[in-house]
Amino acid sequence: MKENSEHLLILTQLFKVGIDRADLMLETISRSPIKLKLISLELFSPQHLLIQLEQRLGSKALKAMELVFTGEFQGNTQLVFPKPTAAMLIDLIDNEDRRKLDKDAFEKAIFSEVGNIFYNGIMGVVSTLCEYGITYMIPKYKEGDLRNLLLGTLSPKYSVALIGTVEIFPDRNLLFWFQFDTLEKLLEKGTNLSDYFDV
Repeated sequence: MKENSEHLLILTQLFKVGIDRADLMLETISRSPIKLKLISLELFSPQHLLIQLEQRLGSKALKAMELVFTGEFQGNTQLVFPKPTAAMLIDLIDNEDRRKLDKDAFEKAIFSEVGNIFYNGIMGVVSTLCEYGITYMIPKYKEGDLRNLLLGTLSPKYSVALIGTVEIFPDRNLLFWFQFDTLEKLLEKGTNLSDYFDV
């Protein structure tokens, strides 16, 4: 239990730095102030990821951005937009150019931009800590019920999963999850976070 708490402390600091960086970038595209705040982070066995996500999100239609990474360690991740949060983001990040798009393209453009910003913040921190020993793909937009979002993402090669909740406004949250083949190297690098960033 002590080891798990220590791991969570390292990971929480790492993700907070990444989310703070994303927050600064997100402010530049929003018509009103947005403040991203990490409010929870939990570790799980990957075998429990689906049921944990179902408890938090249900099985209704969702929108998400998905990213795959390889290198010193490998894994995948999704940033999921619950419906109330998705509707709020559409309103906050609306602009003249996007209004010219049809509804589906309009929404996809907004969620793609938010997802790109979110992962630039987090994976930028991870890449810096790993001295660029991590390669990650451009995030991919997905929509559907939870099982469709997870299609092709679950694999026995992953040994650990985490779920994080990010508050944007009171009662308006984003949810993200990661799976890793190993956390050992990230935890080792994470102990040096203060050498690279203000924490």
